[in-house]
Amino acid sequence: MKLLDYIFAARPMLLLPVWSIFLVALHYHHKLAEKTFSWPDLLILSCLTILTAGAYYINQVFDFESDKLNSKLGFLQKGLVSAGMLMAMYMIFSVLAISAAVFISTALFIIFLQLLLLSFVYSAPPFRLKDRPISGLFANAYSFGFLIPVSVMPFITLHNAGLLGWDNPLYFFLSVMGVHILTTIPDIKGDKAAGKKTIGLILPLRAALLAALISFGGAALVAHYSNFPPLMIIAIISATLALTALLTSNLQIILAAAKIPILLLTLLAGYFYPIYFLFVVALLFLTRAYYKRRFNIVYPGLT
Repeated sequence: MKLLDYIFAARPMLLLPVWSIFLVALHYHHKLAEKTFSWPDLLILSCLTILTAGAYYINQVFDFESDKLNSKLGFLQKGLVSAGMLMAMYMIFSVLAISAAVFISTALFIIFLQLLLLSFVYSAPPFRLKDRPISGLFANAYSFGFLIPVSVMPFITLHNAGLLGWDNPLYFFLSVMGVHILTTIPDIKGDKAAGKKTIGLILPLRAALLAALISFGGAALVAHYSNFPPLMIIAIISATLALTALLTSNLQIILAAAKIPILLLTLLAGYFYPIYFLFVVALLFLTRAYYKRRFNIVYPGLT
């Protein structure tokens, strides 16, 4: 169980946005470049996985108190893993990902280096961007919404940068921004007690929900004008959920509005790459089995 504890402490279900954003962006890039999924793509995705897992490790170390106040299911709080081992794994994973990027391309090395630096300043003092409303919001949107989509093109030059379609990262940037705003709202009480100042904490509830609605609406417009119908549909559904949350201020609807866009994007990635869909289903069953046995709870759930 100890090995499983460290595997699941990497929060594999929270890696779904990384995998899904990468694969959807990769699909559209390959469609424009007339390519198919290849081993280099799998290598880049694997490196992104361990880089992000390392970021989740370090985040848990520095968020020990606030996670406890927010009643989050903490591996550290229950003594299942050690802070020292999480930090060691963060460093090992980071070195492995960055080293691999060096051998793939200079552009990918620069992208990964930015992801690594942002993961550190996002969680570690004295920076702790995650506790700052504007910088925390943009750090998430830039990391997940821009750098990950751009990483599908490891060989970026002035001549082929347009193959990705710069509207593609803009779509994800806005979508991630909307989701991030929504995810900060349920943690307001604990974040306030911990002295944090997230975007959900400093904005009135309706203002935060309106900001999420505007973000999803902007993403829908980008997808419409870029002729990405599936992405436009996801953004419209996300905006509708945000609007419903704005009109009702219901916490369960807010939670659903934060999770459903990720679910829909994952389904789209699974449609483009069926083996990914099978992988996600298997991961879901394994995660539920682990959390049921280890914590006697049903996780993950929609609410």
